[in-house]
Amino acid sequence: MKPVLPRYRRLLPALILVAGVLGDCFADTLIMDNGDRLSGRMTRVEKGKLGFDTSYAGEISIDIAKISSAVSDQQMTLSIDKTQHIHGTVSIEHGRVRLTREDGGAAIEMTADDDNVIAPGRLTGREWKYSGHVNIGGSDAKGNTVASRARVDAELVAQQEKVRVIAGTTINHASDHGKETESDGLVHAKYDRFITRKQYAYGNITLEHDQFKDIRLRTTIGAGRGYDIFASAQTNLSVEGGPSFVHTDFRSTPDENYPALRLALRFDHWLIARRLQLFQNTEVLIGLDGLRKSFAHAKTGLRMPLLDNFVASLEYDVDWDGNPVPGNVTTDRTFVFLLGYHW
Repeated sequence: MKPVLPRYRRLLPALILVAGVLGDCFADTLIMDNGDRLSGRMTRVEKGKLGFDTSYAGEISIDIAKISSAVSDQQMTLSIDKTQHIHGTVSIEHGRVRLTREDGGAAIEMTADDDNVIAPGRLTGREWKYSGHVNIGGSDAKGNTVASRARVDAELVAQQEKVRVIAGTTINHASDHGKETESDGLVHAKYDRFITRKQYAYGNITLEHDQFKDIRLRTTIGAGRGYDIFASAQTNLSVEGGPSFVHTDFRSTPDENYPALRLALRFDHWLIARRLQLFQNTEVLIGLDGLRKSFAHAKTGLRMPLLDNFVASLEYDVDWDGNPVPGNVTTDRTFVFLLGYHW
């Protein structure tokens, strides 16, 4: 009896060809004003831009005004003010986006100034999306200089349509000739509840330890309002403010308890798309019973994607304390290089 498998070896090229043709059939097709033809998948329509995922250039952002036509057969969802979701298919004709509703209702057109978003899939607003990072940096010197330094920071963001939860930690440790010269850590968590598309109420808590600032544990608990000024694949900018309560447990000086005003800013922007990103995170606590009872943390830097989800970062950190314990200065500055995994 002859083996069965060899009979079908002749069919393999044909099967591969058919698979390739079917793959093209299920791809979205896009034609630019200059006649260029692209094949891939629509990933997002927002503020006059189309996210388009290709097999040869990854995900690219295209100005919708420069698109002659685009057709997709995939199910997509138009989210209106994070409260209404309309499902259908998307087409683009001479710079105008059109959603053909699956329920048979009147088609909806979007303009470049529209704040609403179209995303792939049948979304309900109850789906959770997760993102975050883990970064590690360090150095170890032996010889005339005997010093070591280690840095770990991590953050997780879980987001639903009206809820966002952010939690993270930063840990630093350093020694010189076997003597500890730095030992500090910060843990933070925040809960955001969106009131409108851009405005939200928040509650937050931070726990901070710094041996060389004489801080056994500093706890801040607060609430307030925030506003997402920009929220896109290119740029994100949010500002927050509200009252907080600060309790500091010092090692060698009396503890402190006082109310404070919290101000915070989070910003990131791609200077070169998917190549170089600028970021800046700042949090300031202003003591309400004396400006000397104020402190701040700021991180500024550049991120450079390497391979897949691995990222290199250059970061400049500034920690300021308006009333340091005797023998300490008000400002700590740190320049650090980090390698991390972002998702």
